[in-house]
Amino acid sequence: MLKLRIMTALVLFPFTLYCILFLSNDFFALVMGGVILIAAYEWAGLAGFPTLLTKMAFVAIVATILYSLWLINFLLSPDLMNLIAAVFWFFNAILVFKYPQSAFLWKDKPAISAIMGIILLLLTWYALISIHAIEGLQFAQQTIKGPYILLFCMMLIWAADTGAYFSGRRFGRKKLALKISPGKSWEGVYGGLILSVSVASICTMIYQGSFQDYANIMIITFATVIFSVIGDLMESMFKRQAGVKDSGKILPGHGGMLDRIDGVIAAVPIFLIAISQLYKL
Repeated sequence: MLKLRIMTALVLFPFTLYCILFLSNDFFALVMGGVILIAAYEWAGLAGFPTLLTKMAFVAIVATILYSLWLINFLLSPDLMNLIAAVFWFFNAILVFKYPQSAFLWKDKPAISAIMGIILLLLTWYALISIHAIEGLQFAQQTIKGPYILLFCMMLIWAADTGAYFSGRRFGRKKLALKISPGKSWEGVYGGLILSVSVASICTMIYQGSFQDYANIMIITFATVIFSVIGDLMESMFKRQAGVKDSGKILPGHGGMLDRIDGVIAAVPIFLIAISQLYKL
């Protein structure tokens, strides 16, 4: 399983890197839209949509919403979109911490689960393309463009995921959320956080950031990693309620698209909020 997971990652990594660094924002939005629609199909299964037709109808609804919002440039202000994301993920964090008592809100209610999925996927797509579109962020006397900011965000998430996987396997003892995902441990969280902080520290030193820059980056890193864990747990919560191990089978060794981006769905919107507040974007 580990070998298959690594092989899949070796294919996905250069493709993701190319999309982030070399695609225009319009083409990046299109590619990420494709990723989101695959995830939407899988979410429809978790929500309890029973047939291929109903799942595809959900995908069509998500596609229509994304395209319509893209055409009208989202209409809502960035501050309002960030506020919606903050409220949504604070609410989801409560659902995760209160599970299984919180399951009554969506259990056997496909419409509620579908609405949650639409909001979740929309906020993810919006955050990805918004970060990618940043014209320039002033950091340590240097101007950093959006694609490199997004790459940094993804590096934090990848580091958190990798650190959690290996430290959890080696040192995992104290369960993080036994009723949601028995395999996850607090030791895994600590390992992921340590690796992410290390990555953030190295990046800050390379750019010769000041103490204030380092403090800002640590705030951003902690917020991003914490919500990457919450996003992971939320997806696991819905999988457990649906009685499935993986959201799909499209990615060998990883499962479905949602399984691969479960940390991204929460971490990227929170990362966008954090940099917007700390760097006045």
